[in-house]
Amino acid sequence: MALVFHVKIIILAVAVIASLAACSNSNDGNAVSVEPYEIISIDDSNAEVCDLLDTAKCLLPFPSNFFTRKSDTTDNGLLVNFSNEAMPTNASGIVVDSVELNRNDGFSPGTVMITQVPNLDMAATGAPRLIDLSDSRQDDSPIVVINAATGERQLIWSELDSNAQNEAELSLLIRVAKNLQEGQRYIVALRSMKNAAGETISPTELFRAYRDNISTDSDAAEARRPAIEAIFSDLQSANIARHDLYLAWDFTVSSTRSLSERILHMRDTAFAALAGDTPEFTIDSVEDLSMTDENWGRRIEGTITVPNFMDSDDASAGSSLFYADDGDALPDRMNGDNTTVQPFICNISNQSLNLASQSAEFGGATRVYLYGHGLLGSRYQSTNGAHQGALSNKFNLMNCAMDFIGMAESDVENAIAILRGVKNFSSLPDRSQQGFINWMHLAELLRHADGFATHEAFQIDGRSVYDRSHVYYYGNSEGGILGGALLATAPNIDNGVLGVPGMNYSLLLRRSVDFDLYSAVLAPAYPDVLDQTLLLSLFQMLWDRGENNGYANHLVSDPLPNTPAKNVLLHVAFGDHQVTHTSAEIMARTMGIPLHQPALVQGRHHDIKPFVEQLSISTYPHIGSALVYFDGGPGPNDEWDDTGTHVPPVINQPPRTGNDPHERPRRDPGAMEQISGFMSPESIVINACGAGPCLVDGWNGVLE
Repeated sequence: MALVFHVKIIILAVAVIASLAACSNSNDGNAVSVEPYEIISIDDSNAEVCDLLDTAKCLLPFPSNFFTRKSDTTDNGLLVNFSNEAMPTNASGIVVDSVELNRNDGFSPGTVMITQVPNLDMAATGAPRLIDLSDSRQDDSPIVVINAATGERQLIWSELDSNAQNEAELSLLIRVAKNLQEGQRYIVALRSMKNAAGETISPTELFRAYRDNISTDSDAAEARRPAIEAIFSDLQSANIARHDLYLAWDFTVSSTRSLSERILHMRDTAFAALAGDTPEFTIDSVEDLSMTDENWGRRIEGTITVPNFMDSDDASAGSSLFYADDGDALPDRMNGDNTTVQPFICNISNQSLNLASQSAEFGGATRVYLYGHGLLGSRYQSTNGAHQGALSNKFNLMNCAMDFIGMAESDVENAIAILRGVKNFSSLPDRSQQGFINWMHLAELLRHADGFATHEAFQIDGRSVYDRSHVYYYGNSEGGILGGALLATAPNIDNGVLGVPGMNYSLLLRRSVDFDLYSAVLAPAYPDVLDQTLLLSLFQMLWDRGENNGYANHLVSDPLPNTPAKNVLLHVAFGDHQVTHTSAEIMARTMGIPLHQPALVQGRHHDIKPFVEQLSISTYPHIGSALVYFDGGPGPNDEWDDTGTHVPPVINQPPRTGNDPHERPRRDPGAMEQISGFMSPESIVINACGAGPCLVDGWNGVLE
């Protein structure tokens, strides 16, 4: 009893001191009033594995520096430090493995920030929304994200998860409208959160203790207090006071090296193994199509031998990167020399063959591009005559393709296993990175003096049909999402057209009708929608290694080591049902890419002040990267059906009304001409739309 009495006296004394300190705090209107001798009781039974700031889920708020540890081996001095106990668990009790996540030194540069605010009303709060991004720049914005080092505010929007089925699943999502700076620490601050009655929502007891300088009875909570005080100090420097905060936390973005070192190591190792020689290849079939296809004249199929960095001999679906026990934490080749044999296809247009056969002058004049396929598709999508064939035959082009393994038709079964929680997610981006090495070897065979140009399959009268001095890239949908990552890491591809592109699958999936099928697999495995949201955000930390989101900061400027900067042309379908145009705008902001203006008919965009912080093309022809919208309009003069393309919803749901314009840019004659013009050493962008926006399918741009 005496010991308990003394402990209570000590706690009481601490509380008195804390209360006096709080009452004397009058810095810039931050004075707080507390009840004398108040001590807040905190349940810290999960304090070692969970962030106690938001008790709705162990991982909330997400992402957070709480889930990191110090490291002297990383560029930003941190390593992610999730425990398996904190991870989502599927319906069968299988826990998401945190091992591969913990190789990262921070969180995704496009991360969504997640927390719960019970009874939050977005309108009453005045939260920045997708309908007016500029609201996030207002001094009194109730939700802000700042760079802790500079105090600079991030352009953001916020939304409540419209997929939630009940209050327990409902989360507040804060999204970046331009990717974060790699390696930097950011602070999220929520203040003056309001319910539907306009009443201020009280913070959690723990955050109130931190904000108002009230003691707690938890050693774990008190040990974290200095870190929270540092957040308050950084916010104060950015003119954000602590007295009306509902919640604030910090997190650190992965460094450039953490995001890219695996693929760059694989690339450099693979090219060093070539030692200047051409990759090994076979030609397995040559098909003459000139009499049966109006666009394609010759189809060539074969295989390429590529260094294999996977932990299976054939780099098969479901395998992961192989790491030798050599201490460098970078992928290796099994036995030091393992290889994989991967198929390719090339398609030569009738025009290319005809010109090459007419005169030696035209021999070797055909331009060549790599074609990237759509969602979980295959190399055979490069043979589509309606757009690839028409494009190639009209403009003297030839294309070649491989499967984007990791996200190819052969990976469907593995993707389903991942969504069910019975397979580690890392196998998907791991195999995607191996796929990038495959594509680089295809490009090398097209460029090398001893490559494809020496084989009769690519010749007319002993002369190569194509110009091997340049290799371009063109991909649609998934090919536009993975294609930027390939371009950012490939030393031997010149520039690229990304059709209906996007980035950040954790943003894209919930806004895509394509996810309906896969959501039907995910939902039974993880019935709690908030668990699903967290799961997709955790996946994104690894997905960054194999899609645009991890490389957007280095594609057109600040290139990665031993990689030239690239120009990219983004062809965007307004109201796209499969790849939200919002993410293409995020890409353009992140990469500093200008838009064709007017991009859309006035009043067509969902934002009341559209294209916030977007650059505009000033003159044509434009040299360099660009974004061009293509819009089929609302009808009624629409070829596909009579409902037109509707303005998409601003919630995190896919568009489901009207027709899907996903394939319109690639089929538009003006777009094809612009694509051809861009496939040049100068990356020329011609004006395919005149003085107005780019309208397709006969829409005259008049809104009725």
